[in-house]
Amino acid sequence: MSNLKSNRKFEYRRTRKKADFSVDFIAEGRTFHGFCKDVSDAGICAEFADPMVVGSIGLLILKHRSGVLKLEARVSHVEDGQVGLAFIFGTAAECAMTLDFIASIANCTVVSGQF
Repeated sequence: MSNLKSNRKFEYRRTRKKADFSVDFIAEGRTFHGFCKDVSDAGICAEFADPMVVGSIGLLILKHRSGVLKLEARVSHVEDGQVGLAFIFGTAAECAMTLDFIASIANCTVVSGQF
């Protein structure tokens, strides 16, 4: 009989899009500066220089060349220098605005000489 404890529990993950833009996370009176590595409709995965605490809630500022988005988020996990931040939507309009912003990131193409 195999050892079931060694098997990893299946966890559904939403489709993530590769990204590379700066983000700020303001929580508990501190501002954390980082870089988004991928994004989905549920949140982002980013690298931050300073350690963050799982469960912290604060203002997440996404600074992409297609625009800037500010919304509330929670630190969902920290692993191997990667920080998962889950979006917290206050309203349906905020959720729709976030989904539009993520779509603009996915559709953004670089034109030679432009950012």
